[in-house]
Amino acid sequence: MNLDPSSSPLAFFAAEVKRLRSSTGMTQEQLANDINYAPSTVAAIETCRLLPSEEFAENCDKTFGTDGHLARLQKLVDQTSVLPWFRDLVKVERSADEMRVYEPYQIPALLQTEKYMRAAACANRPMLSDGDIDRAVALRMTRQEVLDQGDALPVNYAIKPRLWVIMDESVLYRVVGGPEIMREQLGHLGVLAKRPNITMQIVANDQGLTCAFGRAFVLLISKAEPLIYLEDLGSARYVRKTDEASQYVMAFDHLRATALDEEKTLNLIRDAIK
Repeated sequence: MNLDPSSSPLAFFAAEVKRLRSSTGMTQEQLANDINYAPSTVAAIETCRLLPSEEFAENCDKTFGTDGHLARLQKLVDQTSVLPWFRDLVKVERSADEMRVYEPYQIPALLQTEKYMRAAACANRPMLSDGDIDRAVALRMTRQEVLDQGDALPVNYAIKPRLWVIMDESVLYRVVGGPEIMREQLGHLGVLAKRPNITMQIVANDQGLTCAFGRAFVLLISKAEPLIYLEDLGSARYVRKTDEASQYVMAFDHLRATALDEEKTLNLIRDAIK
């Protein structure tokens, strides 16, 4: 991870937060308490492992009395760290009531470990620079924060968003980054599968062909009409028309009817770790 402030707007933002915090004599824990964030979030932003949110920047400006300096810088970080066609997905994920993901090839981004993310980013062609990989990893780590809000809520609370993921069994055995990284990743899946706001299912190999025919898609449900996200090499397409979107809703319903239940899915993940 390149922390040189001159290497990118993200690294400059991280350095500025650290500089301002140090100049006021505050620890990471004190700053976190003052802006109502977890200390781990402050630490991750200061080391470029997370992208700063607009709220984070504004709260820091209030604490440091910097008259919107960090808020303005955050907009530059966002513009240079998130591809234009990807911004809609990030925005809708933060406001969705439910996210339904079908992934036949790799562990979905919202469930990946940091090491798995980095290894997956290295597979891109043309190859990404170290800085681009760092930003890609930071973006995925930031996206995952949307699922963490339910950790401290009561079990019977209507946690939003809910995530329902369906993966092909082959995803568990496709080695990304090496055996140790895969073992850590599969163990991480086992932990996430127990969260009340996450449902995971596997389509077993012996099930044969399914209605999606191996094409990944993301279905985002909110008060507005469903949004379908379809990613391609270097671009993405969004489906908003009701008739076309309903085809993906039906496909996902068929996939979860075809997939193993949650208990059998967790057992399959445990077997893959061995």
